[in-house]
Amino acid sequence: YPWSTSVYYESKEKYINGRFSILDIQLGGECNFKCVYCDSPDRNKKSRINFSHLHRLIEQQRERYNWMFICGLGEPLCGANKGLLINLLELCKTNNIKCTIFTNGSNMDEKTLDYVQSDILYPLIKIDTFSFELAQKLYGSSQANKNLQTIESLFEIAKNKKSNYSHIAASIVPTSLNINEIPFIVKKCIDNNVFPLLGQLEYAGNAIGSYNELLLSKKELLDLKQEISSIIKTEYKVPICPSVISGIHINNEGYISVDSRTGLSCSWFWLETPQTINLCAINSISKLSEAEKAIFDYRLKKTDDLSSLLSCIEEEPFGGCGGNIVDLFHDYIEIQNNLIQ
Repeated sequence: YPWSTSVYYESKEKYINGRFSILDIQLGGECNFKCVYCDSPDRNKKSRINFSHLHRLIEQQRERYNWMFICGLGEPLCGANKGLLINLLELCKTNNIKCTIFTNGSNMDEKTLDYVQSDILYPLIKIDTFSFELAQKLYGSSQANKNLQTIESLFEIAKNKKSNYSHIAASIVPTSLNINEIPFIVKKCIDNNVFPLLGQLEYAGNAIGSYNELLLSKKELLDLKQEISSIIKTEYKVPICPSVISGIHINNEGYISVDSRTGLSCSWFWLETPQTINLCAINSISKLSEAEKAIFDYRLKKTDDLSSLLSCIEEEPFGGCGGNIVDLFHDYIEIQNNLIQ
């Protein structure tokens, strides 16, 4: 499954050998929720990735990519995003690519769930509470009940899967509003074969306006981590997202972009508003291998800066959705130094 260490190590090994194996795609900014901590509530809502460009590039090198990650902007099952997602899922189906999406789940239907059942779609669903009243407050939407209904459907699928791994994960953000419910959410996920992925509050988007009100102290987060570790009977660690190192990030405007400070393909491990740079447009390249070279070249320029950046980083109890920043940096520095040698 996409959050497992096996997928991470496999993708990292391919990267060391000069190959990216993950496509990290933003669809568009459209969303039916207004979460109090949304990191990108108004960013480029009308811009949407062009499917024909993606189709052309993926079909040319179909054997290179194992995973498609769709996250980072908007709701993939909302409005016109949904039709684009279905096209991408069909593309995944015909090219033997697995897909994971970050979703609030409110617009999931039988067709979408069929992709889950057939092991094409691996949803990462928003679960911050099982209380309808609190869900409405957290998500700012009257459709919060649909989120809760979808969770039950996905739990049923995960529980009935005859395997020892999870096709479904829960994105959980601890805040002052739901901290007391987090252990219960984690236990319910574990009991239903759903992977609990906890990420700390990010200083971005809507969260900036209510950051001090929602923020938990480091002690509260450490105590929560200890309680969760007790539930799962091992130290809880946020996994490093495989796409951060081994993914080609294609944003909703059709550009290959990277974190400007490191060259990594995602910026959310910083727990703050991303600082990105566009390297090239997908409509200007003939093959994705051209984009891979541009990313490699940019990362090599940034390698000498990584150790000094690491020395300024403070360890976080959980970290962001890209993984714990200290673990990520140590791994990334080692990989880049080996590539230079």
